[in-house]
Amino acid sequence: MNGNKIQIENFMDFNSDAIISIGTRISLDHPKVKAYIERMVSKNETEFIYMHPIDDVSLQEKYTQYIKYEAGSEEGVLALLAAFIVKKSPTKYQDYIEDLDIGNLSGESSVGEEEFELLVEKLENKKEILLLVGDDIYTHSKFENIINLIRFIDMYSSVNVVLLKKDKEINLDKEIVLSEVANIDTYNGSVVYITNGNDDILRGSASFAMAAKIKDEDTVTIAYDNTIANKIFKIDESIRGTIALLPLENLNSVGYRFKQVKINKVNG
Repeated sequence: MNGNKIQIENFMDFNSDAIISIGTRISLDHPKVKAYIERMVSKNETEFIYMHPIDDVSLQEKYTQYIKYEAGSEEGVLALLAAFIVKKSPTKYQDYIEDLDIGNLSGESSVGEEEFELLVEKLENKKEILLLVGDDIYTHSKFENIINLIRFIDMYSSVNVVLLKKDKEINLDKEIVLSEVANIDTYNGSVVYITNGNDDILRGSASFAMAAKIKDEDTVTIAYDNTIANKIFKIDESIRGTIALLPLENLNSVGYRFKQVKINKVNG
């Protein structure tokens, strides 16, 4: 471990030469972090590796690698990240890493092994590396193992972990207990990512509309769990892929932010 995890209060003063982010669509969740990344890229030509199921178009000119993973697969992605960037650890942890089914994790998360190999190349000779961990992980069903994987990365790699969620205290110094990564959650059909807001617009790509059998300006119902929301669908060219953005008030009450939903067009 680098032994000096940077705290949220002061990491933006850190002069990083490589940044990895996971579990957050930064421009929506953390605009100040977005500004910090832009400053580091401009100042230091910092390598910025953005990992998320939804591309962040506003950062496309800043990131040097985009790793798109399946919604729900954060546990598998972090296990893969650990396997590729932790070079030395105690035997019990090294055995755990060696026992990981890399091919299966890669397949279920839809992240190729070559993408992690490229990430490793980009981190070569980098001295001040940040791993920014976003809000998505805190309500994930595999949170406990996810946070242990993050502790493992923090302890046994050259990466400095930053937890971006200010109102959630997690002790990275606790004993690391790694569990088997199995049964990665997968999302089929229509999927939305819940954002903080109170407007009545469901935003998505043309490919999302085609898959959901809806059109621009349609009034739709979105149903998941025990919730039904009424929104107007609008095609947003800044959103890529087949996951739409669903704004809801009180983000803290929704649980894991990716939801498999049923979408129906309202008659008339």
